[in-house]
Amino acid sequence: MEWKKYSLLGVGLLIIILLLWWAGTGDVLNILKTARPDYFLLAVLAYVLAVIMWALRWRVLLKSLGIKVPMKTIVGGLFVGIFINNVTPGARGGGEPVRMYYVSKRTGEPYGHIFATIMMDRIMDVIPVVVMLLLATVHVYRLGSFTLTLTIFLLDVVFAAITLATVGILLSERRTKGILYWFYRQFGRIMPKKAMKYEERFIRAVEVDVPRFQENFKVLMRHKVAFTLSLLYSFAFWFLVLLRSYFIFISINSPIGLPDVMVVQMIGIVVGMFSVIPGGAGLIEAINSAVYVLLGIDKEIAVTATLLERLISYWAPTAIGAGVMTHFGIKVSQDRKLEAKDDKDINDESQ
Repeated sequence: MEWKKYSLLGVGLLIIILLLWWAGTGDVLNILKTARPDYFLLAVLAYVLAVIMWALRWRVLLKSLGIKVPMKTIVGGLFVGIFINNVTPGARGGGEPVRMYYVSKRTGEPYGHIFATIMMDRIMDVIPVVVMLLLATVHVYRLGSFTLTLTIFLLDVVFAAITLATVGILLSERRTKGILYWFYRQFGRIMPKKAMKYEERFIRAVEVDVPRFQENFKVLMRHKVAFTLSLLYSFAFWFLVLLRSYFIFISINSPIGLPDVMVVQMIGIVVGMFSVIPGGAGLIEAINSAVYVLLGIDKEIAVTATLLERLISYWAPTAIGAGVMTHFGIKVSQDRKLEAKDDKDINDESQ
């Protein structure tokens, strides 16, 4: 229900307000008054370059299957996915079916082909994250923090399990069909009328194209050039993610080491995956700030840096994604209204 989503977002905003109160609103404002705009702009540039790396990675995967997509469409698809993921709770899977629909509609390519590249794209994300989790574990162990070491070690195990489970699902026809139907149900929640309209076509596509999808996925796994190049783009993407926070701290005159940033980012990613609050709004800000404090950073600096970083990485991209989704948003609204009207008509007839 809409009211539940908005109420959870309200909880997230309340957490942010409490976080500011905890850090001291006056102290945060004083830090912002002396902030350096040049390094803040570098942080913004790091985000833009990271999006470009992501787009180039997806384009490599698409091209390896012979799918030609304009860069503008790829970037638009990414921001559509970002928007949906940022306004839905949980593991952020809701944006993938919409991202698939967005690109498929503009290229005429089958859903199965696009889906294969999206799944491979997500795996390319997991690999560098697992590496950084291991490096973060070593870093906090050397710092002598038992709590953080244990926490990040558990995250290592979770991400390794996710990677193995994902590959196992995609190499099994039965499991692949199951995950495709799950994605379609998510799509149905977002665009119910569209899902109903294309239901028969989707079922036929799944039953016919899943073997083809698996073959495409195996091609991507075996395509050494595409795999290597996309993996390089993935590491470049995550380095820029770390660099973004690094520049944020310099902008508020409080330099920090990249290993500390890596520890916080890795914990924040997992929190976001399991957060019931859409996009982890408020919750990730609180967790990241707390971890920075555990690493020895003053709370007012930790909170200020975290809020600025989330402004760049969460709030601004959500607004951009909403802009890209404008015409989709109108259709979603119309679909829900039509669905409500149909339900009303059925109820009236039954009476």
